[in-house]
Amino acid sequence: MNINYDMIIAFAFAGALIQEVPLYNRFLDAFSIDVKPFNCALCFTFWMSLGPAFISTGAFAIFNSIIAAVLADLINRQLNRS
Repeated sequence: MNINYDMIIAFAFAGALIQEVPLYNRFLDAFSIDVKPFNCALCFTFWMSLGPAFISTGAFAIFNSIIAAVLADLINRQLNRS
């Protein structure tokens, strides 16, 4: 199995941080697409990383995307902790 840890961490941080950017939230509201695949860190990171991971690792892209999505959700929970 070919796991690219740098790519997983990069997509996880990107997915978690994009969810926190106010401009991204305004974009979702403006186009009325404030729904599950776009406003959830886990879902958004999974779909965002699936294409590049497939190009990079082939058939094991699903595993890399799952790991990146779960890591993004954990990062997002830490960012939103009060």
